[in-house]
Amino acid sequence: MAQLSGRTRGRALSRLATAAIAAALVGATAGTAVAAPAPPVPAPLKAAPAAPRDAVHPTAAAPFFPLFATKASGEVYTYEPNLQGGFGDRERLQDTDSRGITASVQVDLNQDGLMDGLYLRAADGSLFFSSAPENEHDESQPKLIGGGWNIYDLILSPGNLTGGGHADLIARDKSGVLWLYQARQDGTLGDRVRIGRGWDIYTDIVGRGDLNGDGKTDIVAKDRDGVLWFYKGTGNINDPFASRVRVGGGWNAYDMLLSTGDMNS
Repeated sequence: MAQLSGRTRGRALSRLATAAIAAALVGATAGTAVAAPAPPVPAPLKAAPAAPRDAVHPTAAAPFFPLFATKASGEVYTYEPNLQGGFGDRERLQDTDSRGITASVQVDLNQDGLMDGLYLRAADGSLFFSSAPENEHDESQPKLIGGGWNIYDLILSPGNLTGGGHADLIARDKSGVLWLYQARQDGTLGDRVRIGRGWDIYTDIVGRGDLNGDGKTDIVAKDRDGVLWFYKGTGNINDPFASRVRVGGGWNAYDMLLSTGDMNS
């Protein structure tokens, strides 16, 4: 995949998000997706200016991702990390309405530490994927991955969990079973693999890259009592996480957890 840098990359990724949202909404409305039996499927804070992407040296283990935020009215904004532990000024994605999108997942498929793809789930359960443009004139269209994704109440991509070299997806169904989907370079997904049951004890499950410095992708999860737990990645598709380790309590002081990667590099 071609490398874009600086302002050019920022514009390209904004266009990626705008096109992906539009395609997902149009596709869902047109009824192009067929549900699969089992899917192969704020007010802004005052902040310092965002760091130029040319000054960033991310890796797959410590990626650099923007934050996407939506308002109830459907407006979508991006915030770039400023490398000081915060975010730069927000930028609105014009002509974009996120109403009808029920989940979004940024991914780094080529493992260079930068976002190069976006999964979106429409209200009817259809999952779409869009890759980052090769250049400013690239008008490649989002693709439909499959239907039936509304069986999941949580979808995320902490990174490469299987050793396959791409950012994989994990999804939790409404009975609390966690599933793993191994990703391919083009954003398509392999058959799902069961990780385990009982994950509905958590209100939040997040991760972005390597959290403990061993080179493998990890996650953290917050339970209903506000205790945060760490799950060390193994790189094994059939058993991707080691036994959980308690991080600490009191995390129910926060109503949301998220991870965009390295924010103070």
